[in-house]
Amino acid sequence: MRYLAPCCFSLSLFLVACANESSTPPVSGEKQVTGEDVKQKVEEAVETTKEFTKQKRDEYSQQMHEQLEKLDEKIAELETRGAKLKDDAKVKWNAQLEDLKAQREKVSEKAKEFSESSAEAWEGLKKDLDIAWGNLKEAYDKTAEEVKE
Repeated sequence: MRYLAPCCFSLSLFLVACANESSTPPVSGEKQVTGEDVKQKVEEAVETTKEFTKQKRDEYSQQMHEQLEKLDEKIAELETRGAKLKDDAKVKWNAQLEDLKAQREKVSEKAKEFSESSAEAWEGLKKDLDIAWGNLKEAYDKTAEEVKE
């Protein structure tokens, strides 16, 4: 995505330079391509690229939303299992659970920011969201290990 603008710019410069060169007349039956034709095609290509990028962002956002819902179910199961703990183990468990929920909330906020991002900005946000998701998954696994039956 970060190469889209420079590529489009380079293509535009190339096309302008080509349009300025004298050209041979079209072979009979062939339509002569004008600078306007090229400009229109480039604009169409840019719009198609933007739409494709938006679709990919939306797909990723939906996948993240589904993963968070599944994680919410797993956290609810952990809460049920953790309720059976006693004394110090329960205090430690409650602290871990609160940390896990806080991390989950941060990932949720990042996912919301991601879904509201522009098509051009989503790549950088995706990397941040991937890292946050990995940290959350690791925290969940650690917490789940504490109340393993």
